[in-house]
Amino acid sequence: MNTVASESTFQPRPADPAGVISWVHFGDLHMTHAGEQNHLDLAAIVNEVNQALADSVSFVFLPGDVADDGSRAAYAVVRGELDRLSVPWCSIVGDHDVHEKSFVNFREAMSEKTHYAFTVGAVRFIAMNAFDVPHPASFTVTAEQLDWVERELQTATDAGQTKVILLHCYPSDLKEGGTRLMHLLRGFDVRLIDMGHTHYNEVANDGRLLYTATRSTGQIEEGPVGYSVTNIDGNVVSWKFFDLGKLPAAMITSPSDERLLPAANTPLQETIKVRAKFWGTADAVKATAHLEERSFQMKRVGMSHVWECEIAAPREGIHALMVSFQDAQGNVATDEVRIAIGQRAEHECAERDQDNALKAWPEHGLLGTQLGPNKNGKKW
Repeated sequence: MNTVASESTFQPRPADPAGVISWVHFGDLHMTHAGEQNHLDLAAIVNEVNQALADSVSFVFLPGDVADDGSRAAYAVVRGELDRLSVPWCSIVGDHDVHEKSFVNFREAMSEKTHYAFTVGAVRFIAMNAFDVPHPASFTVTAEQLDWVERELQTATDAGQTKVILLHCYPSDLKEGGTRLMHLLRGFDVRLIDMGHTHYNEVANDGRLLYTATRSTGQIEEGPVGYSVTNIDGNVVSWKFFDLGKLPAAMITSPSDERLLPAANTPLQETIKVRAKFWGTADAVKATAHLEERSFQMKRVGMSHVWECEIAAPREGIHALMVSFQDAQGNVATDEVRIAIGQRAEHECAERDQDNALKAWPEHGLLGTQLGPNKNGKKW
């Protein structure tokens, strides 16, 4: 039985000076051999993160399926690139990582612990192992690990922390342990599960819990290669996929897009604080918020990558909010969300987690081409 302590030796960076917690997600690498396209893509992603994101994210997350065959040789290729990364990184186990029916190679290359937890700011991250039985078909979380998860969730709840789960797959994909896990996630008001496995960009919202999955880097079935960025700004979660080589990029970190809100209505407010984050090879020199044909100049928050302004709340309903940045080289980056004021139409949620996937949202990397996790994909 694999028993580990709660704390990992991995040490993420703190939240940025504006209090926004951001992390980068490298989708399933499925690494095979040096010099293949997924190796070249990983190297380019590492270069871009080092150049433009390293000083404003807390960590990089790898969601499993790091090595396509679980071999030491494949892990060595990955480590050759991760060792160049200027950001702390962490990884969990995927089904391909246990093709040799052992954790030995994963532990040697990626993490001595197959499940662990860590804290950034007021957020507790719980990194789980979906393969307590080291076999690619197991999809098993044992009672022992679930007992540990329950203790972690209770401790985080007592501390008033936001709770995020890092897991290779949807809980409903688990063959053992999934029902109890969902009970824990809902009982302890977990905010987000960040996942791999699907090979697609996907975001699901069941009215209580958000699920985010990032496109595979090594076995792409849609769109260009890239990586996702997730932010937690207070109680607001934002997610966006960045196509490789398309910087600068911007993300509105608050208020939330209405597609990512929980089921409850949004209280009416007189004003709204708009916050957005910018990444690029040159510094942002100007940021503007746009709402209902009105424009509002934003100010940088200290030395962070975050800019903000406060604006009068619009009338009740759904409204398009856009933020545009201009950098010192004249490049422009924008982001747009739909904000909800007051009552919203009731959204009926399905019982199964992945059946609550959002429809196409191409501006954030959701192309709407997926029929289901690994259900319509290639026969890898």
